[in-house]
Amino acid sequence: MKQVSIIGIIFTVGVLVILKVFQDSIPRIDEPITNILIFLGFVIFAIIYGISQIRKKKNEK
Repeated sequence: MKQVSIIGIIFTVGVLVILKVFQDSIPRIDEPITNILIFLGFVIFAIIYGISQIRKKKNEK
C-alpha cells in the first residue's frame, strides 16, 4: 500500500475513535427530514470525491 492510503486509514480510525468518545456530547437530530438531507449530502460528496479521484488517476497515466 502507498503511504498516503495508510495515513488515510489511520486518520479515519482516529476520527471514529474520537467520535465514539464524544458521542454523548454531540447533539442528536430527531427530525427524519434532516437525517435524510445529511445522508444525501454525504452521498453526493462521496460521489464527487470518487469521480475526482478517478479523473486524477487517469491524468497521471
